[in-house]
Amino acid sequence: MSLLPPPGVARSLCVQSLVFAVGNGVFTTGSAVFFLHVAGLSPVQVGVGFSIAGAVSLLLSVPLGALADRFGGRRVWLAGVLAEASVLLWYPWLHGFAAFLVLMPLAALAETLASNGRTVYQAEVLAREDRVRSLAFVRSAMNIGFFAGGALAAIPLAIGTGWAYRAMVLGNALGLLVNAVLVSRMPSPPRAVPAAHPAEPARRGAVWRDRPFLAVAALCSVLAGHASLTTEVIPLWLTARTDAPRVMLAVLFGANTAMCVALQVLASRGVDSPAGIARALRRGGLAVAAACAALYLSGTTTGWPTIALLLAGSALVTLGELWQSAGYWGVTTELPPPAVRGEYVGAARMSFGVQSMLGPASLTFLAMHGGGLGWLAIAAVFVLGAAAAGPAMAWVTGTRRPVPAMT
Repeated sequence: MSLLPPPGVARSLCVQSLVFAVGNGVFTTGSAVFFLHVAGLSPVQVGVGFSIAGAVSLLLSVPLGALADRFGGRRVWLAGVLAEASVLLWYPWLHGFAAFLVLMPLAALAETLASNGRTVYQAEVLAREDRVRSLAFVRSAMNIGFFAGGALAAIPLAIGTGWAYRAMVLGNALGLLVNAVLVSRMPSPPRAVPAAHPAEPARRGAVWRDRPFLAVAALCSVLAGHASLTTEVIPLWLTARTDAPRVMLAVLFGANTAMCVALQVLASRGVDSPAGIARALRRGGLAVAAACAALYLSGTTTGWPTIALLLAGSALVTLGELWQSAGYWGVTTELPPPAVRGEYVGAARMSFGVQSMLGPASLTFLAMHGGGLGWLAIAAVFVLGAAAAGPAMAWVTGTRRPVPAMT
């Protein structure tokens, strides 16, 4: 199966995402080393700075999304990319906690602006019947870029000098500037479809009155707890509660990346209707719930059975990620009224921000200190989320008319 869609705007988005992910992957891989050894920060200061930046971004997500409604997704996306590149160009001279607290929130706001603009633009420019499948191709391309960026980061990390670490930042900034060129050349979206949601006036702040959508967004954020399992819980569980060799961490990361590249398009099939969105969210929740059983059992075995259970658990979490991601794309592209899509995207992003703040600590505590009951509690959360997917989507679709196809 091809990793690129047919020629057109979807392929252009794939190329842009690949370029972005390579630069971002280089810096993300070595960012901890840069902040500690070049910027002169302590681990606690780095954590505080990221938390403050995340909180600022969270609070302003909806207003930043509203800018995309007013000025258009592509313009706001381009502005965000240029703003983020401008902030990163200051990073090589960053030193001390005060400067860090200034630059980090600015970078986070620029990234949020770009992300909201891009999401709105993708919904504007992609044909409705191809949106989710096209976004699956885009995500596959992005995963390839992240993997390549991580591999390239090995060069400056091996050199180990201050300017080698600074080169990672400059590489990311350069990638963003190239991205700005690519974004500026993206085609303009077709003319908006009028009266897509006649029962819902396109008023500013309408998203806060749309309780069905907010409920679905919150459900998506709960099911997105798979991210915390992948990045925090499973590595800690493997290291502290199993006898698996530490090299298994690299194996699990590689398997996750390979599955995301190879299977994302397949997992997005059928996610082009409310029923398809609900089905994808339900499958994602049940897959992660099943993973919890395998991961718990991996702490009760030794040798090869432990490795097999860790591989199975990680693979099931990744399948949950693929289905949940496809369902989320359907939620953010199909459900918002087009005239205020940016606000809705911002609200969905806020919901995910809350999960990213609460999920790592709560899921890690349950898994590491709750034993079998902790894993059972995590599984129950995902089972309940899966069970709620159908009713939540029915609530949404019962409050609005279908969106006609884009012409």
